[in-house]
Formats: sequence, structure tokens, C-alpha cells
Amino acid sequence: MQSGTFWHKCLIRTIIILASFLLTCLIILLGVPLAIQNSEKLQRYFVFPTHNLLPEEPEFSNFQKYNIYGGRNLMVSVGNDSAVQLGVWHLLPHALADEYIFFEQFDYDYALKHSKFPVVVYFHANGGNRIKFANMYHVLRKFFHVIAFDYRGYADSSEAIPEETGIVEDCVSLYKWLRARTNADVFFWGHSIGAALSTHAVVKLQREDLYVNGLVLEAPFTAIRDQLEFNPFYKFFSWLPWYKSTMLDSLQEHRFVLNTTRHLTEVNCCVMIIHAKDDRNNPYRFSETLYEVAERHNRTVTLHLLPEELRCGHYSIRKAPELSNYIRNHLRNCYNSDNGGKTNQDRPAPSVARPIELVT
Repeated sequence: MQSGTFWHKCLIRTIIILASFLLTCLIILLGVPLAIQNSEKLQRYFVFPTHNLLPEEPEFSNFQKYNIYGGRNLMVSVGNDSAVQLGVWHLLPHALADEYIFFEQFDYDYALKHSKFPVVVYFHANGGNRIKFANMYHVLRKFFHVIAFDYRGYADSSEAIPEETGIVEDCVSLYKWLRARTNADVFFWGHSIGAALSTHAVVKLQREDLYVNGLVLEAPFTAIRDQLEFNPFYKFFSWLPWYKSTMLDSLQEHRFVLNTTRHLTEVNCCVMIIHAKDDRNNPYRFSETLYEVAERHNRTVTLHLLPEELRCGHYSIRKAPELSNYIRNHLRNCYNSDNGGKTNQDRPAPSVARPIELVT
């Protein structure tokens, strides 16, 4: 009789435990998607993760710590009311940085204003601050002055809420700040989410009759909705019938769109897309789609897919042996293209020979 009572109690406990487990699973599988659907803050956590940025404890003015010379750290006020400040690095081209070593009072403003080198504005990925991408700048400095900056809410930039419209407005203001300080040609280079932001910024500038000379998309995605489907957290819930209606459709309601595809159809400058085939964050098929879209809209566009054996992944495209040649050819394409290399209407278009001879 006691034995029967024991097994009866065990059965009841097992049922309770199993029921509790199933109830917990139901709460998670239903509650988490609903929470994300109704929370702009949770969605921002995945789109603009300003927490735990690498490197930790950054020192933006201590260039020696990051093996950089010939750079200066700036705070640039942007926006109509200058309420937002962006942390900005201005890094000299290597050729000028070599001169910087010999002159203690090197004049950065003069070097930028009268530069024979073009300028590239680097839009970084969402998982780091501008220091994290310093190794890529070493490659870019063979050809350009590098303007690397942090979006609002990131690093030492103002603690404004990061969202697409505000960031793009900041980027337009940063371009105008730069244009007031140099006669050099300006290119945009965007990595991952930076590709979406830079493409949007180019279109925004065009609507104000302002132009960049060329655009590079490094490991881009087609839209943030597509990219999040490869996020491990989102993948966990992707089998649920209500997954798309709760976790994806609601992104647009909270203005997390970042549609590179749509904006690329309006870009009128020459475009280069570069992507590693072993990229686990953004599959290279995103770049193939963007390339096809740009071609259909008569854009001058080139696509470089890096083989898996190079192991460039999402963050190491800088290691590609042909990257310098890709950049050099992109510059030529931009200056030779019918729809590329367009400059501000009050300035003459640059000759092909001028920048190309200087950057090789």
C-alpha cells in the first residue's frame, strides 16, 4: 500500500514538473515574440547594440595604443541645432602621415583643405566603435584621408537614441562639415549596417543636390529584416507560425527599416560591393541580390566575392590580397563612369588622371 502511494506521488510530481516545463516553454515561445513586437527598446537592442562595444575602455585620443600615427580626434557638432556631437577620427593618408612624423606642428586642417588625396568617410558595423576597425583604415590610408566616426549613442558620440532617420541626418551634416573643410573628392564606405546607412545618406544628399564620388558596400545586407533572420536569437523562434508577424513585421512599425536594396536603386554614383563567401553574419547572397538590383537600374557597379579559403569572414575583408587593386579600380570606375564621380554642382568634375596618379 505504501509502495503504491510512493509511485502515485512520483507520478503526480512528474506531471507537475512536465506541466510546468510545457507552460514555461509556452510562455517563452509566445511571450518573447510578443514582447519584441511591442517593444521598440528590445528591437533597438538587436539593431543598434550600443552595449558592450569592443574594444573595451577605449582611449580615442591615444593613437599610439592602437598602433596609429598621423591621426587626430575630433568632436563634430551635427544637426540643425548642433545638439548631437559625433566622435570623429581624421587619419592622414600614409604618404602624408610620413611627413607628419617629421613636423611636430603638422597642420591637419591645411592638409585636408588642400589635399591631392580623396577622402573616404567610413560607416562602421553596429557591433563596435571606430577603434575596432582600425586595421581596415590602414588599407584605406594608402588611398584616402580617412574620416571614421561613431553614430549617435555609440562610444564618445552624444548619448542620443540611435535610430535610422536621426543617424542619416547626422551623416548628412557630417558630410556638409567635411565639404566646408576640403576641396577633395569624397567617397563613402559602409560596412554591414554601415552599408545601409551610407546608401541612405547618399540618397538623402542627392535630394539636396549634394553628391559623393563613389560608394563601397562591405559585407552589406539587403534590409535589416533579412539580416535579423540570421541572428541566432531570431533563428531560435523562426519555426513559430507567428514569428514573422511578431518579430519581423513589427520592425517597420518601429522604424527599423534599413533597406539597402530600396535606396541603392536611387544612388547615382559608382558602387563597389565586396563580400566574403565565409561571412556567417551576412550571407554573400545579399551582395549578389544588391548587385543585380544595381545593374537593373543602370548603375555602374562591381561585385567582388572573396573565396572561403581567405577566411575573411565578416570582419576581416582587409586581409584580401587584392583589396588594394579593387579600390584602385573602383576609383577609376568612379571617375570614368557616366553616373559616377558626380560632384557638387558648383565644382567641376575631377579629371581621371588627377586622383589616380596620386593614389597608386
